[in-house]
Amino acid sequence: MLHPAILRVMAVASMLAPGLGRAESAQDLAWCKGDGTPTLEQQIGGCTALIDAKSGDALTRALSYFRRAGAHLRQQDYDRAISDFGDGLALDAGSAAAYYGRAIAHEAKKDNERAIADYDSAIALDPENVKALSNRAAIYADMRAYERALEDNNRVIEIEPDQTAGYVSRGLTYARRGDFEYALRDFDKAVALNAKSAIALFNRGRVYFSKGDIDRAIKDYDAAIDIGPKHASAFESRGFAYLSQGQIDRAIADYDEAVELDGKRATALYGRGTAKLKKGDASGADDIAAAKKIKPDIASVFDQSGVK
Repeated sequence: MLHPAILRVMAVASMLAPGLGRAESAQDLAWCKGDGTPTLEQQIGGCTALIDAKSGDALTRALSYFRRAGAHLRQQDYDRAISDFGDGLALDAGSAAAYYGRAIAHEAKKDNERAIADYDSAIALDPENVKALSNRAAIYADMRAYERALEDNNRVIEIEPDQTAGYVSRGLTYARRGDFEYALRDFDKAVALNAKSAIALFNRGRVYFSKGDIDRAIKDYDAAIDIGPKHASAFESRGFAYLSQGQIDRAIADYDEAVELDGKRATALYGRGTAKLKKGDASGADDIAAAKKIKPDIASVFDQSGVK
């Protein structure tokens, strides 16, 4: 998933030096800065022209690298983004935003060790960088280093005690650790702060489902889906809840929505196939075969849940 916050990398307040040597340089500068809504290719081209011309002092040249890196990142060209962030940091090692941007690129490449190292650097330079703290917490949670994750989650909440996102992130860490009561406490707080937080409602619903409180799970899924935007995971989760209750038609309807939103979602295909077979619809076997083609071990998800 891309992080829109990378646009912060572009927001450095430095001004490039005046006295451009040729008329084209004004256009290069404008495109590199993102002025006039250039395409990503135009932005990269403008920054490249400035970099090749060695335009400005070291900090100015670093900014051109950072801006080009941000454009590469938005193109999901992670290797070029990493290279440009590195070249820029060689000129300006004090840019927390650049370390943050490079960390995102490393994370996208599943290189958690390097991502953590860059988040460490970003946080060292900017101790209240809640996005870096939150992202590092998520990586630690993926690694099952829950105590480290919670340290970062707690720090985010200390910095922004009235923001929903911090409680959602910490709730997710607790949920992954199996501490459902603590997770519910945080999701309740997130909903209290923002009753329209679909992500808080959805994840609270997942915790209720894990605790076996299916009706309350469905109620939260309903609210999250009503708020929107539509996500396959919300319909799939509600469909699974309905399936566990034996509400087959409702389950199929939700799985239909999930598959329409994401046709390659193996769990939704398998769930729909299971529901169809329960109804006596032989086409369910086709859904199950399609799901197994995408994810050969998909049956284990349903075996572990007890829904068959």
